[in-house]
Amino acid sequence: MTALLASLLSIFGVSMTQPDTASITNTHENVSIAAQPSEADLDVWAANGTRVVVNTRSMQETAGLSFDMRAAVESRGMRYVEMPIGGPHGADPQHTIDLAALLADNDGPVVMHCRSGMRAAHLYGAHLISTDSRVADPFDTMSWTGPQSGDMLRALTPPARED
Repeated sequence: MTALLASLLSIFGVSMTQPDTASITNTHENVSIAAQPSEADLDVWAANGTRVVVNTRSMQETAGLSFDMRAAVESRGMRYVEMPIGGPHGADPQHTIDLAALLADNDGPVVMHCRSGMRAAHLYGAHLISTDSRVADPFDTMSWTGPQSGDMLRALTPPARED
């Protein structure tokens, strides 16, 4: 019954709760970090009003899934965005710039994921550093307790603009 009510409310842009599945590791503001979701996780995220799913896995990893991630996300009414980190893609600071634009233009919950949540957390951490000069430790700010790589964070952080 609760899932039905959540689904009906999501039609009107109202979310009863933040996305909450076993794959979600933590949430900061309207952004949740997750490990690789199952299709059941996607159902819960959609029912809870998630608007955008950001996949930070490499295209090779995503191609190896047992289901088509883009089709699964989009068939549930959510926007699917790929910002691959790792493999031949490395860590591109352009993703951080693109993430800032995506979050500024979005009015609902966003879930960012990779295999474990680590790459997604580092991309979001780079976003926090590049958009808020008061953020000294993005992992503390977002309550991320998983693995932390200063090198990955630096690689994803765009150079400061000189205005």
